[in-house]
This record gives sequence, C-alpha cells and structure tokens, in this order.
Amino acid sequence: MFKNLKTLSLAAMAGLLAACSATNDVSVTQNQQSAAQAEKQNIVLIMVDDLRPVIGAYGDAKAHTPNMDALAKQGITFTQTYTNVPVCGASRASMLTGLRPTAERFIDYKTIAEKDAPGAKSLPQVLKESGYYTMAIGKLFHNGKDLAEESWSEPLQSSGLSHATTLNPESDKYQKVNKSNPSKKGKGPWYEMADVANEDYPDGKVKQKALVALDKLSKNEQPFFLGVGFIRPHLPFNAPTKYYDLHPEEKFSPFFHRQQPKDAPDSLKGSGEIRSYHFKDYEYNSDAFHTASLRGYYASVSYIDALVGDIMQQLDHLGLRENTTVILTSDHGFNLGEHNFWTKHNMLDTALRIPMIISGPTTAQNQQSDALVELIDIFPTVTELAKVQAPKEIAGESFVAVLKQPARAHKTYLYSRFKAGDSIINDQFIFTSYKTETGEREEMMFDLKNDPHETVNIVQQAKYAPIAAQLRARLTACMSAQNCQTH
Repeated sequence: MFKNLKTLSLAAMAGLLAACSATNDVSVTQNQQSAAQAEKQNIVLIMVDDLRPVIGAYGDAKAHTPNMDALAKQGITFTQTYTNVPVCGASRASMLTGLRPTAERFIDYKTIAEKDAPGAKSLPQVLKESGYYTMAIGKLFHNGKDLAEESWSEPLQSSGLSHATTLNPESDKYQKVNKSNPSKKGKGPWYEMADVANEDYPDGKVKQKALVALDKLSKNEQPFFLGVGFIRPHLPFNAPTKYYDLHPEEKFSPFFHRQQPKDAPDSLKGSGEIRSYHFKDYEYNSDAFHTASLRGYYASVSYIDALVGDIMQQLDHLGLRENTTVILTSDHGFNLGEHNFWTKHNMLDTALRIPMIISGPTTAQNQQSDALVELIDIFPTVTELAKVQAPKEIAGESFVAVLKQPARAHKTYLYSRFKAGDSIINDQFIFTSYKTETGEREEMMFDLKNDPHETVNIVQQAKYAPIAAQLRARLTACMSAQNCQTH
C-alpha cells in the first residue's frame, strides 16, 4: 500500500499511517484511495445492449430515464456517436480492439477478436499491462472467453442466467417451434412483464455483482477498469411489471413511415432476429404489434436505467466519483418499426446511431456535444485519460479534448459497415454502398438534417451529385485500402 506514498503530503501520509495503525488493516478504506488511484483515473464502462438514444437527456419525451438523465447533467451527452458495425459481436470486438471492421474482419455476432485480429490487444488488456486492475461483469465481448485471460485480472462474472430467462409463468404458453431441432425447446415470447424484483432478471444479478465488485475495487491499491454489460433492451423485452406500468400502451403509436424509403435499393433489408421469438396472439407488424414492441423496448430501457442508478449510487457511496470516469454507451442502435424494420443489421441511421454519456473529473458538466464520434474512438480516449500508451495499430482517435471543450469538433467523417454494405457519415449525410451478389454496386444516401427519418433515397438526385461523388470517393478509399480519412 505504501509504495507510492512519496506523492502524498506529510499530513496525508501521517493520516494514512494513523488509520492503518488503528485498524491493523492495510487495505484502502472507502474514502481513502491509494496514491496510484489518485494519480490515475478509474474507468467504469457501462455497455447497454441494443440501446438507441431513447433517453430523456436526448429529448425523447416518451422515455423515463431519470438516472441516465442525471448522469448527463453530471457530464457530456454526445449526440452524434455511431457504431462501426450494427451487430453485437463484431461491434464489441471492434470497439475493444480499436480496429475498424473490414470485409474479412468483425463480420457478425459470432465474431471472436483473437481469431479475427490475431495479436491485437484489447483496451482492458492494455490497461492491465499498465498497472490497472481490470474486471468485467456481464456482457463486454460477445464471447466471454474472447481475450479473457489477457484482458481481465480475474475471471469474468456473468449473471448465471440465460439472456432470455422468463419469470412469468404465462410465457410458457408461447414457445417458438425450433425448426432445426423440433425436440429442443424454442424461444419464448418477444416480451414479458413479471411482478418480480429488479434483481430477479439476469441484468439485476449483473448489477448486484457490479456493486460487490466496486466495493472490492474501492479497497484495492491499483486504479481500476470495470466493465459492466447489460443485456436489455436486447430482445426479449423482459422486465419487471413496474417498468411496463411507466409506459402504458396509449403512449405509443406505430412509426408514420412503414414502407421502404422511396427509391431504396434492393440491398436495404431488415433483420430477421425478432422473428425467432413467439409473437403471442399478435400479428407481426400489425399496429398492435408495433405498439406492444415499442412499449416493451421503452420499459426495458427504464429497467436498465434503474440499474444504472444503483451503480452510480454505489460510486457515490464509496467516494469514487471524484476520480472515476463513467462511460455509458451501446454496441449499436435499434430499428423500432421504421419502414417496418426491427432490431439492427442494416445501414440506416436508426441502427447505427447510439447514445454516449461520459462523466468524470476531467469532463465538462451538463453539456451537449455534437462532435462526430465512432466507437473505436473510446479505446484511445480511455488510454489518454488513464495516462497509458495506446497501441500504434489502433484506428480510433482520442476525443479527450472534446471532454474538456464540448463545442470542439472531433471528426468530419465516420465509417460503418455490415456484410455487403459500407457507410460514410458526416454531420448531415449518410451514404451507403452495397456490393451485390453479381459484383455491382447499389447506393443510397439520406439527408439527415432535412429528412431525419430516412424516407427518401437522394443519391440519384442531380442537386446532390457533387456531395455523393465526394462521399463515394472517400468511402471507396476506406473500403479498398483502409484509407479511412476522418478529416
């Protein structure tokens, strides 16, 4: 405990010696961080699966997210943050290695970083090798074994339950037939409410373990990195009844534009993920189905918001907030019935844009930033905050300067991809190029300022031709040679 006491004043040293002598305990107490912790910031990364910005701090009037809203007041709300891949496994592998996806790397949910990018180091691995104590609770990498030995100071802890755990007996009536293996039990309904405690569902158990982990880490001599991964609002939308009560059905109505965007290419498709669940007595994509799905998603977000609040309260209770940066974000966005699309797996803004709220001792407070940020930028930002050298190979760029001055710009262009589609995004347009099975290209472009709901593909309109040509050239350079210019 005393190896770094030279950085303390004589008075502080005397106080620590007296406290340890009185208790005969060499651990750090709740309000006494070690010199190593005082020198370097702790990092808490909260990953919320499938979360789009349905948060009060983002102006969503239907949301009930008081704890995330409070976190936003204590830090910076980023309005233009994008995933690099709209699917969980690939997105998380990309983010945690700081590397961009390619046609051969970080492709789908089954992605394993140590196979797709041999030799690449993860963010927690770099921190661990630099003296941090690193822990993971819940879902960080999609595959919990991925780079686990290298990344974590102790084994990852899971909830111990399936992400699709049902707690309402009524759900047993609705089981999807497993066509590939009829003898195997299929998935249950796509939403469930149950009169249970927060801690009964898997995410509640993750939260409990995170609280215990924080208590342990607060007594540790080393600075720490704690990753907490929640599953909801990922399907199925299972949450305690009290969160459904916050969101009555009459609060929601189906999205106004249920057809494909005008002049959309054939390559623009929806995800089939939601169809793997049972729809109870609802007709898929009926008005009632849309309403029930929206209600389930918002209820799930409110549930996670309560768990985030418990984590923040624990940080306060342990006296850790003054030296801990909290990053709350998601792996990708989520289509909520726009154009009759659900979940992720396409190159629309709704599937790519994600929330990100950051609060810490070196960040501005109660500010909004419109800086363009992509998930791979988290790696170098955290290492800079931690005063740790990031690997030269990573593609992300630190936005620490924006944390201090939220009005600053960060990037001019961002890049995302999923299977046959590649996108480039600036502060107004999103341009996507799809490679068809015949090797041809299909394109789409949306003006997000004048058409935020992506209803009209404008790529063939003459007045947008110069902008499309510029974006096409930059995207081609990124796709063909990984020359992904961000400025």
